[in-house]
Amino acid sequence: MDSSVCIVQKGTVEEIFNHKVRVRIHRESACGQCNAKGICNLSGIAERIIETQSDDPKLKPGDNIEIAISRNMGNKAVLLGYLLPFFLLVTVLIVSNSLGFPEWISGLVSLGILVPYYMFLYLFREKLRRNFTFTIRKKE
Repeated sequence: MDSSVCIVQKGTVEEIFNHKVRVRIHRESACGQCNAKGICNLSGIAERIIETQSDDPKLKPGDNIEIAISRNMGNKAVLLGYLLPFFLLVTVLIVSNSLGFPEWISGLVSLGILVPYYMFLYLFREKLRRNFTFTIRKKE
């Protein structure tokens, strides 16, 4: 992996079909390595399935792999998923408040503006999926 890699996660190949690879990522919480995790209710492991393209003929279900995304793509995901909706929400809240709407209406309108935003992202999910590419490397 080159220096532009942002996130590298370990995973297991679940399924391969039509050059698409489904990878199960095992993400442990910060307390996953703690000695007291057996008696603590805060520990937990979250699993996530990621689907990406790969033409590697050596991959097969059950393989342990590393999956990575570039720093640029990670920043773009944070921008689309967190920063733009936050600024949209705050901007609409300030504008509607300055137009003299009551605070509860301003709050509802600012939250309501996120519905079309996330619908837009949902409608263009295939285009976004093509842009957000993951790199897979089989672990030896």
